[in-house]
Amino acid sequence: MYHIISARTIYRHSFICPNLYLFNCRLNQLPKLKKILFYFDSSEYMHLGDHIFFLPVVKVFTDSGYDVSICTTKPMHELFSRLNLPVIESGRCNLDNYELIISRFELIRHLSKYPALLIHVSKNLSLPISQQMLAELGKYFNLVNYKKIDFYQVVEKNILAKLQLPENKKLVLFNLYCDASSYLLTKQKYQLLLDFVSKYSVDNSYLVVLVGSLQDKNNDTRVYKFNHIDLRGKTSVIDIFSLVANNNSFCYVGFDSFVMHVFSVYEKPSFVLFRGRITRKQSNMLKQFHTRLFSSDKWVTLLD
Repeated sequence: MYHIISARTIYRHSFICPNLYLFNCRLNQLPKLKKILFYFDSSEYMHLGDHIFFLPVVKVFTDSGYDVSICTTKPMHELFSRLNLPVIESGRCNLDNYELIISRFELIRHLSKYPALLIHVSKNLSLPISQQMLAELGKYFNLVNYKKIDFYQVVEKNILAKLQLPENKKLVLFNLYCDASSYLLTKQKYQLLLDFVSKYSVDNSYLVVLVGSLQDKNNDTRVYKFNHIDLRGKTSVIDIFSLVANNNSFCYVGFDSFVMHVFSVYEKPSFVLFRGRITRKQSNMLKQFHTRLFSSDKWVTLLD
């Protein structure tokens, strides 16, 4: 069904620019629409990192005077709330109440009956992902310039004590997992990351901290031969933001994923092995534009 709708999208001329698709609404109507829903309530398609892509866009629409509502997945609700953005609890959003819904293209099967502007976040990028979305949407809406979000307002200052982490170590957050395209991961890629992070473990001034979900931990049969603390399944989204913001957090090592983007918003370094895509062309494009939020981002170092 998804592929049928995708084909009809092109046929009906819903494609309006490199990765924007418009449904049940005319292009010349967009500047007049004010009541807008950003719909992200799908754990299948809206991974944690995807929410971060959209945060600057949500902030600009809110600052520009639009009547904005945001429906996130449950784990991300508190983050949007602490950023003082108009978020609705997961599962409590009436899609009929809005003049336009903005979301990911992959949610088309949920939104095809509504006036919707859908964004393909991994296709035809020519700028870093958040910057491209702002540039394209700025063509059709009356938007003010993006004012950088203060992510320090979400921080819990006692995070080291809460997670029982030492105050005299530089923390290297490490994650061997990602929530999409995992079929592209190989033993060689896993080993490269293990070899890279193990270099920090031999220096007593560093401590490797494993982060991720409880499912990551339960599916992991590895025996880690270096000193580490395992926090998988023990942290919330706010915990991760607070931990990364802490002065003790030094860098992230892992695949391109949610934690990488959190390090970027706090302007801290990540050493990342790109998961890859099926085609080389798409891989090269995403390496360049999907691992960064803005053109000024210099925080991600690719290891391959």
